[in-house]
Amino acid sequence: MSLAVIMGTSCSSSNEEKTEPTTTDEVAPVEEKTEVAEAISGKELYTAKGCVACHQLEIKTVGPSIKDIAAAYEGNKDGLIAFLKEEAEAIVDPAQAAVMKPQLAVTKALPTEELNAIVDYILESK
Repeated sequence: MSLAVIMGTSCSSSNEEKTEPTTTDEVAPVEEKTEVAEAISGKELYTAKGCVACHQLEIKTVGPSIKDIAAAYEGNKDGLIAFLKEEAEAIVDPAQAAVMKPQLAVTKALPTEELNAIVDYILESK
């Protein structure tokens, strides 16, 4: 359909107004997600939910760094999710677990997709 419009207007030698192709042909379906989009989403959620206030990428501040968390939970995504749902004990700096306790109410309440996106971002940050 767009091809006919383009061919018809490109062969015309008159100065008639040309019809632009519709953008619906150019829009990707919503259900398609790339790994990059999911990682960005996880990083944005990580920041928006306040995790970044206590957990920096490479340095320990109030809590362990993201890289330390990723190293401790390498190959154990379910373990990190269980901790963030308050279903498992801390394995990274257990002495600081009490500081994280109030934040677990936030992470427990997250929709599964958001929690998974945040956990994926953390685990990919090693």
